Amino acid sequence: MSAAGSSVTSPEPLYSVQYLRAAAALAVVFYHVSVVSQKAWGLDPERIDHVGAAGVDLFFVISGFIMAMIVARPGVFDGREFWIRRLARVAPAYWVITFLVFVLAWQMPSLFHSTVADPYSLVTSLSFVALEQNGGVTGPLLVVGWTLNYEVFFYAIVALTAGLFSDRRLIGASAAIMVLVAAGLVFDPSNLSMAFYTNPILVEFVFGVLIFHAWTRTRADAPGLLPAALLVTGLALLLWQWERPLAEWRAFYWGVPAAAVLYGGLGAFDFKSAFLARLGDWSYALYLTHVFVVTFYIKHGISMLTAIEVPWPVHYLIMTVLAFAVAAAFYTIVERPLSRWTLGVFTRQSAAKPKADAEPGGRATEPAE
Repeated sequence: MSAAGSSVTSPEPLYSVQYLRAAAALAVVFYHVSVVSQKAWGLDPERIDHVGAAGVDLFFVISGFIMAMIVARPGVFDGREFWIRRLARVAPAYWVITFLVFVLAWQMPSLFHSTVADPYSLVTSLSFVALEQNGGVTGPLLVVGWTLNYEVFFYAIVALTAGLFSDRRLIGASAAIMVLVAAGLVFDPSNLSMAFYTNPILVEFVFGVLIFHAWTRTRADAPGLLPAALLVTGLALLLWQWERPLAEWRAFYWGVPAAAVLYGGLGAFDFKSAFLARLGDWSYALYLTHVFVVTFYIKHGISMLTAIEVPWPVHYLIMTVLAFAVAAAFYTIVERPLSRWTLGVFTRQSAAKPKADAEPGGRATEPAE
């Protein structure tokens, strides 16, 4: 493409994005620690640390940024290859966890509050579509899987606009999202699926696209303290809303600060840490598996430590270590091998040589789940 595209073709991973992905996943972990604790012990629901859920908003902004980076690379854009790589990256690991939830709900339903082993829910979950189900919900079997429905929807828009109309700057993709959101605000659809696919949270992907274009134009200008200032401002705005419950205008209250955090982090985190980058590698696995770890520890693990008085921050530390340990194992044993295998199945041998920064699990182009 243009200079903007050529400026991001280095095979070296974007370490700053890796660090932010790990931080976003950890924020979601802490949010679910707060939620599960409230459900298990009947704590005041008004005291839930809701802002941890903003990790999802940061994920969406990062996803918009990364998809804009992929599409902006020089050379011919292949929408089919893009679609295959995205699905190979996100689908296999998610399907494994979804099947696990289905089997557990089938064999041990007492483990769940509302999740049931419904074949219809299983099919819609595996298909990444938000269809209304019994009980008036559109969520998949895996509680955190709703974000993947948005991710795959965004990928589909990118594949169509960039693949069919050479929308290499994602202008058309961004416009399509804005039209959907505007339609949702104007018509306020009662159909749950329509409401899902016109939710303002979709704008956060557009924020990521805008951050990418701003970053490619300013990264060489030595902006000085601006990135650090934006990073601090974004974090401060999020922390200021520590207990704001999930509500409307999430894209404004959490998405805008998340965009500031991403742009600031791109400039401020200019150091290289293999350890923190590895945590970023594990972020998707952490997102998929942490609910199991948190739920088990809060319901069973804490009771095992009643013989000694353990400060609550220590419990947080234990859960963090356990969650990352499980994520590391899942990434190594399940996620990465399955992604590679799936990609190999759906790509021709002549095109099997992966790009260093586009391979499933590759740090520079991993989606934000």
